[in-house]
Amino acid sequence: PEAQPTALPHEITLPPEILAIVGDPEYGEYLASECQTCHRSDGSDQGIPSITGWPTEDFVLAMHAYKQKLRTNPVMQNYAGRLTDEEIAALAAYFAGL
Repeated sequence: PEAQPTALPHEITLPPEILAIVGDPEYGEYLASECQTCHRSDGSDQGIPSITGWPTEDFVLAMHAYKQKLRTNPVMQNYAGRLTDEEIAALAAYFAGL
């Protein structure tokens, strides 16, 4: 069965300086290979939600929610927990452009 949605509106508030980081999409593409072991780059949803075409702020907020363990997926908590703010911004910029 499909997992229950984990997104909650305004589940996390980040300082403006984190949201203002402009990510490098080329660096995000380099980092994205690990994401794409589960999430499909073509945007299809085959049991794992699509992350392509997301607005950058939504992506950043979601990743920080996993990093702070406000979202419950342990795989995503582990992955997000080791990313820097700049790496999250880079991934957000890359996936927003797909």
